[in-house]
Amino acid sequence: MTSPSTTDVIDTVLGLDRFPDLQALREQRAKLKQLSQTSYQAALRPADPRNFSYALRAALAARMAALWKAQELSAHFRALLEREDEGSALASIADPGNGIEDPRLQAILAHVDLVTLSPKEATRTNIEKLVAAGLDDRDIVTLAGLIAFVNYQVLVTAGLKMLRDN
Repeated sequence: MTSPSTTDVIDTVLGLDRFPDLQALREQRAKLKQLSQTSYQAALRPADPRNFSYALRAALAARMAALWKAQELSAHFRALLEREDEGSALASIADPGNGIEDPRLQAILAHVDLVTLSPKEATRTNIEKLVAAGLDDRDIVTLAGLIAFVNYQVLVTAGLKMLRDN
């Protein structure tokens, strides 16, 4: 039986291999660290990406990280996006300042931005806009999971970055 990897995306993007005290702190919650990495895989690289391609997932994750001004994670997700076949076609999604003409993507991006920046303002009407744009229930759950995970990861990374840099 092999043991799970002790390195995850958060360790990698923050360069925690150079900070043994922070690595030791994270290892005190090794199960949470493992579950976070498993959630990363499920959100960004599921076995069946269905209507949210790997490139779209990476672009949306990069966008959320950019909205939070989380440079390390944004760079990580942009690199992930660049490795995907349709990555260059979706690169503009990663930049919150770019306009998108596709109505389905407009609805998705509006929802991503709203829930990332002002989650308390999200209402049933916002979900209805996703349905009107062609998303089914499973798509909406997929999007919600991606949004929840990336925002969680951004917050964990921000906390560890403050410890690392102070």
